[in-house]
Amino acid sequence: MEHHHHPEASAGQPARQPAKERKRIGDRGDFFLNRIQGEAGVNISACYQCERCTNACPVSHYMDIKPHQVMRYIQLGWREELLKSATIWVCLSCEMCTTYCPNEVDVAETINHLRNIAAQSSVAPEYESLAVFHQTFLDVLRTSGRVNEIRLMSAYYSKLNILKEKMKDGSLKDEILVGMSLLRKGRLKLLTPRSRAIKELQKAHHRISGEMD
Repeated sequence: MEHHHHPEASAGQPARQPAKERKRIGDRGDFFLNRIQGEAGVNISACYQCERCTNACPVSHYMDIKPHQVMRYIQLGWREELLKSATIWVCLSCEMCTTYCPNEVDVAETINHLRNIAAQSSVAPEYESLAVFHQTFLDVLRTSGRVNEIRLMSAYYSKLNILKEKMKDGSLKDEILVGMSLLRKGRLKLLTPRSRAIKELQKAHHRISGEMD
């Protein structure tokens, strides 16, 4: 009886593993690109991947998708990868990326717009605690017009699973010690008066939320 051997399995070599499924490029067309450009008013198509935005970013080493890659992902229509990424929550909005762009692409505004979309999206973020902190920050700001750090952190720790995760990884103790140190130095205030412009801030929030729905 004749036996057939796989040519690559001979001579003690392992059989070739099946190739991983390749990611399709542009399978959704330009829909996502056109949406972001229209809503954020940013000419993302002008990005030619020079990487100056990433080189100028002070926190790019904490990002899973670098700023220049964010532009490329949008061009390719890779929406879910962006909305799940840590990048949109890590961004400091310092606008160094925008300042150094030779084609005047507003990278910072683009990332901020993605952050707003992600906050209202059903796509689960890879780093949930970052997304929860961002939403808590906006909630506190909308309530009083100013951000009181003690009120912010109290609201943040009260969110589902946040306190449990902080206790588990040991970061809660460190954050409490930092807070106590700042309190002793007078850098934290127990009470912060409501902003006189609270109604205007709330109207702006509702208007933006309506545009993003």
